[in-house]
Amino acid sequence: MIDQLRQLEDVKSLAAARQAEITVAFDGFQRRVQAAAGVPAEEQGAGVAAQIALARRESPAKGGRLLGTAKALTGMPRTFAAFRSGQLNEWRTTLVGGVRLFV
Repeated sequence: MIDQLRQLEDVKSLAAARQAEITVAFDGFQRRVQAAAGVPAEEQGAGVAAQIALARRESPAKGGRLLGTAKALTGMPRTFAAFRSGQLNEWRTTLVGGVRLFV
């Protein structure tokens, strides 16, 4: 049972890391689509956090935090690799990275 708990914890970390990767990719995609549609640069990205919040079943405010956290984490390759591999869980990743992850 302990081994199963550990395996599930690793799966949770992998899933959360994948969510962060998809979040950043979605933001980039939406910004490119908006740019191609002629949206001014300062308005690009509008609505992305709300869409992320909806997909994650969170509040719009938390969607913004999730987006910001995902950008910060994916910009820290070693921390993110440890997160993705299960060496760091969500909470420890926030402590190492100094970001507010999934809070």
